[in-house]
Amino acid sequence: MSEEKHWLFYNNKKHVMSSPDSPKEFFQLPQRFGSGHVKQLFSCPFAEIKDTEFTFRDSMCGGTSYLRLRIVLFLCLAGELVLEEKNIIVDTANFLAFSAPDLSRVLFRPNLLHKVVTVEIYPDRLRQFSGDLTALTDHFQAKGPTFFTHKMSAAIKTVIHQLVHCPYEKSLKTLYMEGKLLEFLAVYLHETVYQDELPANCPYLSRYDMKSIYEAKRILDQNFIAPPTIAALAKRICLNEFKLKNGFKQLFGYTVHSYVVNQRLELSKQLFEEKNMNVSEVASYVGYSNVSYFALAFRKKFGISPREYLA
Repeated sequence: MSEEKHWLFYNNKKHVMSSPDSPKEFFQLPQRFGSGHVKQLFSCPFAEIKDTEFTFRDSMCGGTSYLRLRIVLFLCLAGELVLEEKNIIVDTANFLAFSAPDLSRVLFRPNLLHKVVTVEIYPDRLRQFSGDLTALTDHFQAKGPTFFTHKMSAAIKTVIHQLVHCPYEKSLKTLYMEGKLLEFLAVYLHETVYQDELPANCPYLSRYDMKSIYEAKRILDQNFIAPPTIAALAKRICLNEFKLKNGFKQLFGYTVHSYVVNQRLELSKQLFEEKNMNVSEVASYVGYSNVSYFALAFRKKFGISPREYLA
């Protein structure tokens, strides 16, 4: 783990787990603390992605010191982390983004599987790579040490799943992972940094309208298997149906219906990859009562039928 130091505080003693001299690609948790590992998924000049899985035998307190300035995102796929001094909980519903020289007093529950994907961005090198991403570095560095928590949206979950389950090897893997990393940063910027900015292509939407439509999207992200009707959704966000439908299309490029379909199909693909489920089971799980309609929608989006995808 480059230019950083990780430690656990256990039985009134500080135990260094890794340091700048430790191997970067893989770290195994000592058995006396429990089981697990930290694995480097991808590294490029401006970023690093790590996959962490561990289960502690007892309640544990840990921390990290960063020797080089970076922006860090913790995305918890299982378990939870508690930043005691910041009174922040990171779990499967909320992820953490921060820029600070260290983390201290991160609490872990015993006998609980923790799965965390960490994305680390180096601002100086990111600026050299792409001037289009300066909004990300400015968002953090203008405020000094900064901690944000954000809802784990369906779009974020999808990209993280694809990063963890890369289907390629060697040079193709590098190309795929870098592309997915940039997609992740685009989604993050869109959902957080740019959310409060009024897009130039939406001159007829007030700031209140935009916030209401983003709230509609959040509701759909949490309920796309059994979504509310347009009328019910409009009522919940206090907009009329016309403004909801047209504003949603302007902001996100999808109609409300097509957005729901897209989220269902992305989930179905994830279920095929992770679960031992057949086509009928997945179709039912994501809200399709008719398998044929599901198969047509799947082929339209991915260019292949569900059965061919499973073959």
